[in-house]
Amino acid sequence: MSYLDFLRGWYNLVFLLAGAGGLACFAWGRIADRDLFRPAVVLVVAAVTGLTWNGAIHDLGLGSAAPRFPLVVLVSAAVGLITATGVGRIRDRHFRPISAVQFNRPGHEGVEARVVTKTTGTDPGTGRAQWQDTDGVLHIVHIHTATDEIGFGRRVRLGPFDPVVESYLAETLPRRRKR
Repeated sequence: MSYLDFLRGWYNLVFLLAGAGGLACFAWGRIADRDLFRPAVVLVVAAVTGLTWNGAIHDLGLGSAAPRFPLVVLVSAAVGLITATGVGRIRDRHFRPISAVQFNRPGHEGVEARVVTKTTGTDPGTGRAQWQDTDGVLHIVHIHTATDEIGFGRRVRLGPFDPVVESYLAETLPRRRKR
């Protein structure tokens, strides 16, 4: 049996259609400006899982995959749902949608931000920091330090804004302990 013949089995066509449906969800979500990320992930992951299980059944010589189809569908759907939930939570936490971008506005003293340049020195404007507020606005500002350099990714608290050089004085925050 060739691989193409294997894919033509009705028990694999269901997963091929699910994968195509997941890719269509991704595309339609982009075109219609809707968030179809989770349903698309469920379909694509379930399709890959189902095809992998059916392939393992075939390759290990365990007989036809057809009688095991209900079990494979259940496991594939569960893996798809669990993956979509986990990836969705990570996406919501770390990659929130951005509604607008604001550059170098005064009035953000005391805000915690992340350094997004390689290093930040004592000269005003030598570095950049960013943070996202609750309205989805991404703020990017010029920063400088009082003494030492601050490297990429460090958390800082913005100090006073110097309107002449348009830069915030930034102080490094202690590193968070990993759990």
